[in-house]
Amino acid sequence: MIAADAHLPITLLDDPDPGIREVAAYALAAASSRAGEISAALHARFRVEDHARVRAGMLLAIAQLAREHRHEDATAFTRALWSDPARPAEVRVGAALGWLCQVDDPVPDTLRTTIEESVTPELCRLLSPSPWMRQVDDRGAEGLPHTLWQMLDPDTWPGPPEPVF
Repeated sequence: MIAADAHLPITLLDDPDPGIREVAAYALAAASSRAGEISAALHARFRVEDHARVRAGMLLAIAQLAREHRHEDATAFTRALWSDPARPAEVRVGAALGWLCQVDDPVPDTLRTTIEESVTPELCRLLSPSPWMRQVDDRGAEGLPHTLWQMLDPDTWPGPPEPVF
């Protein structure tokens, strides 16, 4: 359904409201066809995006679409971003998550170092409203640490925290 009218959410990638851009990217990542057109639109928006959380979301959308549609070039794209120390933390971490979702390779030490250096409480708070992080934990800034723990060391992940009522 999203792909049939992909032109609608694609136009929303240029909306002045960052929240609209972020949700449009999230919706487009779930499209079942027109992946090439959607991926090109996400890449184009990423190149000009100035909102930190939306920039990270664009990378997650690109990676999600690439994984589902076997876009091999996305793996090199995300690796180049997470390994570039000149990039801001949200780009490096978003790209690292995207890369981890696309490959079954062992986690390089350089990626672990990138995450250790980049993931701060401030970044966790910044990314927690992201639809991708809310999917993991909608009670605060725990989505990013839990996601990383699951991906980097799944054997020791205790599972989601108990709900606090």
